[in-house]
Amino acid sequence: MAIGTEHQNFIPSRPVTEPTPSLRLQQLIDNGTVYVAQNLSHSQFATLQAIAGRVFKRHNPRHLAAHLDAALAASTSEASPFTPPPLSFDYQLGLDELDTIAHTRTGYAFAELPAEIQDAILSLIATRDLTTRKLDLALWLEDLHTNAADL
Repeated sequence: MAIGTEHQNFIPSRPVTEPTPSLRLQQLIDNGTVYVAQNLSHSQFATLQAIAGRVFKRHNPRHLAAHLDAALAASTSEASPFTPPPLSFDYQLGLDELDTIAHTRTGYAFAELPAEIQDAILSLIATRDLTTRKLDLALWLEDLHTNAADL
């Protein structure tokens, strides 16, 4: 007597389910595969990553931007209502101003520009040939460099 292995219906004792997309995303965040900015908007975080990639070439830009963002979040949570605005305010303003300059001059966000143009903009800011009224971007860039080096 031959045993047939034709289409046998097998029903598992419990249903096999894939994790929901939100649960999977949370798992990726929890294990550090995906970083979600805590103190910066998506565009600010993308700009910070782009700057990190241009200024700190030896480091992983995503990793450095994540560390800076986490440090900013910590400084924001420790600030009292009677102290000057936290460091994160300056970072947010600087990143927004840099993006505004890029949009005004090129029509693109800073993070979307080719590396050569990003370098040119950062160089013009460092020499104070490209400025904004809201913030001394050259000083802001120096502070960014100092704070990133401390990490």
